[in-house]
Amino acid sequence: MSKFKFQLVGIDGLFLEKEVEVLICQTDLGEISILANHHPIITVVKRGKIKIRNEDKIEELEILNDYILEFSENIARLLEMF
Repeated sequence: MSKFKFQLVGIDGLFLEKEVEVLICQTDLGEISILANHHPIITVVKRGKIKIRNEDKIEELEILNDYILEFSENIARLLEMF
């Protein structure tokens, strides 16, 4: 499966960066999954758990605030709202 770059950006700068196959997040309208070559999107991700899948392994991360998800040019950025 194709991969894309995932970045978690907090108030103090880049917190995490890695190549992933799937990013799964909760939004106001429900759960979304982002795969490589997804159409550009900007949405709000609700605090709670996000999931990152790589090679049949799923990693869960707890985010304590709402974030803005921006996906373009095969880069997914979660930007902390404050």
